[in-house]
Amino acid sequence: MAQVYLEIMRPGNCVMAGIAALIGLLVADAGAQPITAALVFFAVFAVTGAGNVVNDYFDREIDAVNRPGRPIPNNRISPDRAFSWSIALFALGCSLALFMNSLALAIAIFNSVLLYFYARNLKVTPFAGNLAVGYLTGSTFIFGGAAGDDIEITLFLFLLASLATLAREIEKDIEDVAGDRSSGARTLPIVIGERKASILAALFVAATIGLSYLPPLGRAYLAAVTVADLLFLGAMASIIRGEAPRAQKMLKMGMAAALAAFMVAAISGFARI
Repeated sequence: MAQVYLEIMRPGNCVMAGIAALIGLLVADAGAQPITAALVFFAVFAVTGAGNVVNDYFDREIDAVNRPGRPIPNNRISPDRAFSWSIALFALGCSLALFMNSLALAIAIFNSVLLYFYARNLKVTPFAGNLAVGYLTGSTFIFGGAAGDDIEITLFLFLLASLATLAREIEKDIEDVAGDRSSGARTLPIVIGERKASILAALFVAATIGLSYLPPLGRAYLAAVTVADLLFLGAMASIIRGEAPRAQKMLKMGMAAALAAFMVAAISGFARI
């Protein structure tokens, strides 16, 4: 029973978000204390998990069509228990941010509120929901920067992560068109058509690739980010061919590789712009 509470959080996504925040912290403050790093990681882990849980709560009817194996439609956890679990996680994440500084706390609270309204309202609003997820993904770097008292240095990482996430969210919407249409949702591919949505996603990927070489983060970063860009190019090819499931999986792999490139930049000491 306890396992389902972790499963519904989608811990893999939570860990990636926590690592992104740690990279933001390291870029902003290479001498950050271990206790600060732990607070940053677990605050982001909790808030990200809360967002995933509350999203599953509001999406339970759509998931019954698109993802019937998920915990709520599969009857492994009740909707009420899932909702209560999400609120507890939001509270935990914001409480941990309280031990950092007022800016980190403000970001944690704002993101928690945005995650709730994304799941309840924005997800079915054409493009607004995609923008929200793009911001939320990129903001993990900003949160780490806030904990390290230097947001400015993490803004470029925020931009790259947000653009790649926007592309992936559009591809996920294309993949989910059948279930979304049956529930009355008005996602971007439903409103403007799958082909036009795919073109927009491809443009976001192209922008991510082009911008990734601009920051002066050192040779080690350039070598590492090239691996990510090759995956992004593969995702673009899948987008053009109309292979939404493959495209969004390759985008996720590219984002993980880009995260590794940012980590290389931070550790190698070339991250400060």
